[in-house]
Amino acid sequence: MKNLFFTVVALFATSSIFAQQGLEITLGFTPGSSLYLNDEDFAAGEDLNFQATYAFNTGLTVGYNFTDKIGIATGIGFAQLNQNYITDRDGVSKSDQNRWTRSQSYLRIPVLLRVGGDNMNGSSAFFRIGPHFDFLTAATSLNKGSENNPSENTTNLRDQSILGTKINLVEDMVIGLSADVGARIRINDYMGILLMLHLEGNLLNMEAEDAHLYFSHTGSILLGTSERSETRAIMGGITVGFQYVLDFN
Repeated sequence: MKNLFFTVVALFATSSIFAQQGLEITLGFTPGSSLYLNDEDFAAGEDLNFQATYAFNTGLTVGYNFTDKIGIATGIGFAQLNQNYITDRDGVSKSDQNRWTRSQSYLRIPVLLRVGGDNMNGSSAFFRIGPHFDFLTAATSLNKGSENNPSENTTNLRDQSILGTKINLVEDMVIGLSADVGARIRINDYMGILLMLHLEGNLLNMEAEDAHLYFSHTGSILLGTSERSETRAIMGGITVGFQYVLDFN
């Protein structure tokens, strides 16, 4: 009886330790705010004032947990990055300042390292980090006019030309880095809710070689000396996710 007791305890302990190994499926949504970083845009002064801008990403990842704390994951998602602008000209009321929005949406493939605490606790720390590969699906510039004189003039940044020659304003693929840090709230042995702070940023220029022909630039286009520095997007937000683990043990 004594040996049987210790055998049962050992089996229970082993199953608890390894209960979270296996496939981990996560569905998440991240609302937040994005910012486009570019030297010429920041230097534009009253012609280009940045405003707070809503952005989001969402996606499904499937990963494998090597232990109850460490795993890797990949999947598919969608990211919408935006930037709002308004002029800030002296002597002009805010309702007469011109406004516009630049938007770029991507199909996202992340590759994430996942590190977590003990999932058997009511709540545990949760962290994941890794690159994401963003494939452009749409890029637009929307001129909204002013509050007193509104308009809806949309420009497709993927389909622009000069004198019949197509120009490339935005890159079709961008590599970025994402990080989430927060907590996993346990529902049961296999399900949990994620609440995390999300930060991400592009590692590569999101604009293509002809961006200086359309956006703010230095030098002269007529003299062939115009150029534009690299543009990167950053985003911060709160990730809310649902997680399910398929136990293979």
